[in-house]
Amino acid sequence: MANHTGDAEALFYLAFSPKWAARHCIYTDEDIYASGGIHAIEQTLENETYWFVRLGTIRGDFGNHGLTFQESTIAELSLPPETMWKTGRRNPAFAGSELERRAFRAMYRAIEQMLDAWKVEENCAVDAYALKELKINPDVLRSVTNGLQAIRRVHEIVEITVIKYWYDLSWPGPHLPSDLVLGEYSLRIPLEIMWSANERLISVEVMNMCLC
Repeated sequence: MANHTGDAEALFYLAFSPKWAARHCIYTDEDIYASGGIHAIEQTLENETYWFVRLGTIRGDFGNHGLTFQESTIAELSLPPETMWKTGRRNPAFAGSELERRAFRAMYRAIEQMLDAWKVEENCAVDAYALKELKINPDVLRSVTNGLQAIRRVHEIVEITVIKYWYDLSWPGPHLPSDLVLGEYSLRIPLEIMWSANERLISVEVMNMCLC
């Protein structure tokens, strides 16, 4: 159990959800006990996310503002390979095939790369964008993968929700939206989905948005 006058360890997860985009989910020993154990916590994460992954355990200090952690310590947590990520039920490929899971991840990754190019830096502050929700249902995703097997290249227009947020360049990464949100927007994005020669099998490119 945590000592409220000293320090305590906490378990860190990285979770991607259409409710909050990407964020760290942090659980102390007390949280784990109150939730019914790690299995119960991961069941909750499964119900709320596209993906989640356990990053590890770090030690924090109890103070006037509760349990706090050094940002530099959080930044040292390494991101496990995608093969170790767990698929959540909000992922449209949750009950689908491995090909559907790869297709959705490739779509998500392509849009993340597009948003990363939208960053604007000014006076050590960065305006950035994070993908919150990629709106595609299981039937459409299945149609995309069936199309790939028939014609090798598929075009699809998807609706996304994007969070605009900011961070200071002096802060250690990763720079997640957290409480620094400036706005939220909905967009329609045209995608080209095709086979890839690398181990990911599927490649996705964001097409010119004026085509929407």
